[in-house]
Amino acid sequence: APIVVVADQSPSTRCGAAGVPIAAGIARAMATIGLSAVYFQDMFGIMTFDKDFSSVAALRPRVGRSHVIHCLDAYQGRVTMEDVKAGYRLATTVGGHLRRTTLLPVISDFLFGDAPERIKEIAELNSVHDVFLVMIDSAFAFELPDVSAGWINAFDVETGESRLMSRRELRALARRVRAWQDTLERDAHERGLDVLRIGVDQEQSLPALLEFVMVRRLRKA
Repeated sequence: APIVVVADQSPSTRCGAAGVPIAAGIARAMATIGLSAVYFQDMFGIMTFDKDFSSVAALRPRVGRSHVIHCLDAYQGRVTMEDVKAGYRLATTVGGHLRRTTLLPVISDFLFGDAPERIKEIAELNSVHDVFLVMIDSAFAFELPDVSAGWINAFDVETGESRLMSRRELRALARRVRAWQDTLERDAHERGLDVLRIGVDQEQSLPALLEFVMVRRLRKA
């Protein structure tokens, strides 16, 4: 079966902390899964989505290390991708693009408001394809330095909206992100989806991801 990674390319993934964006974890996971496809001589392709899944683009699966690199360049915006025709729901958009049974890793931080509904739609694909989630632990990006100001103006890079929040709210952001991702992970498990939750530290995340993917490929074989 080919491998098609569905990767989050929304503007928020370009944010992060200490010079490390959330997108770095997504790209690293994509590269690891792509190289595992090379090892098994499987075809590898990608689909990307932005905020609200309003725009989905893809590169068709092909064999070879050079194509994996081509896909990584496309994720970073250096290569033009094919627009995917939008269906009525996310499941029909993704499923309508796939031509055969596929190993379908979905990589995102899942920090969007309708994530529970999107995970429900993704789970519907699991009846035909082999779907699992790779959740990038993004709480690190919200562990901000303490500030002396009592009120902070926060800007949302995706909606363009600003919000005034208290210093107490700012300190609680990382905790709220962890709680949100914990809830989504439980929800995904209840819907029969495997979830691998990894951080952006490559020394810790890469071995876990590689072992997970390799074992899954061998199990399916």
